[in-house]
Amino acid sequence: MDPGAVVNADSAPIRILVAATYPSLRAGLRAMLDSSPLLSVVGELGHAPERGEVDFSAVDVLVADVPDESSLRGHLKMAQAAVFLASDPATFAVLRGQPSPPRALLLQGASSDELVAAVLAVAAGLVVMDPAVAAAWDNFGAGGAGEAHPAPASPLTAREQAVLGLVALGLPNKTIALRLSISEHTVKFHVGAILGKLGAASRTEAVTLAVRSGLLPL
Repeated sequence: MDPGAVVNADSAPIRILVAATYPSLRAGLRAMLDSSPLLSVVGELGHAPERGEVDFSAVDVLVADVPDESSLRGHLKMAQAAVFLASDPATFAVLRGQPSPPRALLLQGASSDELVAAVLAVAAGLVVMDPAVAAAWDNFGAGGAGEAHPAPASPLTAREQAVLGLVALGLPNKTIALRLSISEHTVKFHVGAILGKLGAASRTEAVTLAVRSGLLPL
């Protein structure tokens, strides 16, 4: 999907492939995704896709339950834009230090609103991380080289990260509202929350602090 495309009610729905081992998990994820008219589930898999098994030109975002690192690796081979859900933040340790395409790392138990927000963010070319994953991220590879940056005093929600990513692109509130299918008032509320959590005095400073702390990719 073109990261510059505006996501609103007049756009074609974002096409989603759902992957999870158990039918009950797939049904649950599908029900959550079907709650948004902006999304369309176009297929389901009970495993990580094999090469040639899925035409990813017909899929915008993969939404996959990953019970372990092996499952995550299997999905990473095929999908570029993806939302992954795991029960343990340590499942995502393999991703530390790797270049990050549009991707969301969530924990099982994410709400419908959080899942939909993550899909919209990934479809817009952004990176999203569950606050619990963000809090554990520095523990995955502690001791590595490079300057350490402190984490924000309070981690951002998936929706706040989506808003922050669009702020980083220099977009005004009206455009952000259109892309995330929310009101301008809600965007202003999220921007205010982001500034407070990051201790920033301006949108530019918020983006700078987020990049330094690893909340936004370079």
